[in-house]
Amino acid sequence: MNVTEALLESWVRQCRILDNLAGALTPELLESKPDPDGWTVAYHLCHLHSTRRFWHMMASGLEEPVGPSLFTVVSDEEWIPSSDVALIRERLAESAELVRAWVSGRIADGSQKTGNYDHPVLYLQHMVWHEGWHAGLIVLAMRRAGAEPTEEWECANVWDLWREPD
Repeated sequence: MNVTEALLESWVRQCRILDNLAGALTPELLESKPDPDGWTVAYHLCHLHSTRRFWHMMASGLEEPVGPSLFTVVSDEEWIPSSDVALIRERLAESAELVRAWVSGRIADGSQKTGNYDHPVLYLQHMVWHEGWHAGLIVLAMRRAGAEPTEEWECANVWDLWREPD
């Protein structure tokens, strides 16, 4: 595996981890929060999809984000996240591929500064860092709701995805 393949694979693995977390959720857990004043798990997941689309739009110089939102926008202050786990997972898969394909294309064509990023790799690293942050908050919300993933689940669905299989 060369460096570009490894970089793109890191994104694929990050997205698989997020999908594994989403797949462990029940409709009730979508309403849990990491903090009483925080966002719901549903909001975190829908936010991740929106963030991928927004920063892709900015880096690509597009007028509008690609693909549909997972929010129903009532007003500037009120955004209602989807509560459909299957739809959330489907949209996250779409935006994951959007990001991967865009970064792959920009690296292949030798792009450096793209939009507001000094390099397409920095855009990808922004996405990985941002998603890891939210994944931690989702796990915290699950813990507060009494549904913290077991160590075995975390190993199989998070940490082992980063390591070479036995």
